[in-house]
Amino acid sequence: MKTLRTRPRIAWALGGGGVRGFAHLGVLKVLQEEGIPVDALAGTSMGAVMAALFAAETDLKYLAALATRISWEDFIDLRFPRYGLVEGKRLLPLIQLLTKRKKLEELAIPVRIIATDLFTGEEVVFSQGPLDLAVRASISIPGVFTPVPHGARLLVDGGLVAGVPVMAAAAMGMDLVFAVYVPGDLVPDPPRSVFDILYRSSEIMMHHLDGVQLQQADFILTPEVGDVGTLQFSRVEECIAKGEAAARKALPTLHRIIAEFPSEREKAVGDRS
Repeated sequence: MKTLRTRPRIAWALGGGGVRGFAHLGVLKVLQEEGIPVDALAGTSMGAVMAALFAAETDLKYLAALATRISWEDFIDLRFPRYGLVEGKRLLPLIQLLTKRKKLEELAIPVRIIATDLFTGEEVVFSQGPLDLAVRASISIPGVFTPVPHGARLLVDGGLVAGVPVMAAAAMGMDLVFAVYVPGDLVPDPPRSVFDILYRSSEIMMHHLDGVQLQQADFILTPEVGDVGTLQFSRVEECIAKGEAAARKALPTLHRIIAEFPSEREKAVGDRS
């Protein structure tokens, strides 16, 4: 006998944004504590990292403590290779450790991780296979991280096609899609490094693309982290706190949307009347 659902199934789309993406950690912590459903996740770039960690059932309090104490510069293996400034090899063991070396299909809830095929410009949606490969591809900002070879493809940051992967989340068959958007402010200050130029270029492009995706979301949560630089790892703790604050502020709206969504039982009654 089929069990009728009494609440909507919710997919969360977590956007990219470098260090600003640590706000997702604060958001997810509140959702978990308050019992707001997270039935599926889609993530781009840092959003992909957080989606993977959450679905791998990594303890969020431990992650928050680790994120504020780790020396992130140790994981930025700065080189001058042919295709990027950072090879990213030091990040892979950390991702593998925190996700318990799970594959995407082994996670507690469905997850989609977004990358871009540099050859064709196509969106690449990972739904199975090695989690560390998918995450490493999704964070590969062109010119900063070296691209990731994958079969006949050469993969870079998913933000080029879906800074906030709402459409990928919608394709997962859930009832509602909620988005967490962490864009950077566009400011007139002069860039301080080649990293600054590359990141700002990506952010300008994503500002224009994100609107298309966000129009498809049933709710958008936007933590106030726009003034945080993409590589300002000294502000990780601040981003986590602002993500938590934004989620707590949104709780009444989230509860209302969930309560107002018709359940299968209510639909069945309506169909018979």
